[in-house]
Amino acid sequence: MKLLLKKWLIIFFLFLFVLCNSVRAEKYNVYTPTTYKQIQIVQSPKRSNIEGEAIELLVDYSGSMVPWINLARETLIYILPKIPKTSAVALRVFGDVSSNTYSYFDSCRATRLVSYFKKENQSNIIKGLQQAKVGGNTPIEYALRETVNKDLKNIKIVSNDGKSVTQNKKIILVTDGGEGCGGNPCAYIRDLMKMRNDIQIDVIQLGYDNSLNCLTQASGGKFYSVSGSRQKFESALEDAFDVPKGTVEAGRNNASIQNNQQTEQRGYKFIKF
Repeated sequence: MKLLLKKWLIIFFLFLFVLCNSVRAEKYNVYTPTTYKQIQIVQSPKRSNIEGEAIELLVDYSGSMVPWINLARETLIYILPKIPKTSAVALRVFGDVSSNTYSYFDSCRATRLVSYFKKENQSNIIKGLQQAKVGGNTPIEYALRETVNKDLKNIKIVSNDGKSVTQNKKIILVTDGGEGCGGNPCAYIRDLMKMRNDIQIDVIQLGYDNSLNCLTQASGGKFYSVSGSRQKFESALEDAFDVPKGTVEAGRNNASIQNNQQTEQRGYKFIKF
């Protein structure tokens, strides 16, 4: 009788363990054998040659990022079409809790590649920013490691004559806080730069914390302190993507003019007071 009871207790606790991990997997988007077959996993190809610049946008999706992500999406609509057509852009997010699944087991490993490097990739980038959901932790070091070790691993920048060059790989990190999972992104990047010099990290810091300036100093990138300003944020993204100042404002004005023209064509006119 005791042996039978012991067996039932073991089965009960195993059931609880599986149930808890299933809930955890759903919350943090972990692969299970079932979901693995149901989704289309974004994978890096074995080798990618890019003639221009390889830019990876690395965006924080922790709980306080909602207004900034919405603004980033609105801003990038006007910026991305203006970058050189030879440049390829990728998007990785960290801290999101979207319904899509990825192969990490807790909130401090919650990061996924949304769109791999592709030329004229604005539609996938905007769609990816819209579909991911905020609410997780802030594993900055882990996200940087995934970016470097996976996304940029097989990227080769080549000139027009096919000869490789060791530059023009850029990470644009957008975050409103520092490391939230016990990592040390500063130490990681300093050690990384001792072994290679082909990666530049720009940091767009939303707030008054400048602790991540170390990433730009170690890699030769730029640090942008936004401190709650919409205009500063738009300007920082313009500069990081190396498009002319005023690109966003001009794009917004042109869109407004086109909307007014379309409205008038439908038979409506704006009344000026």
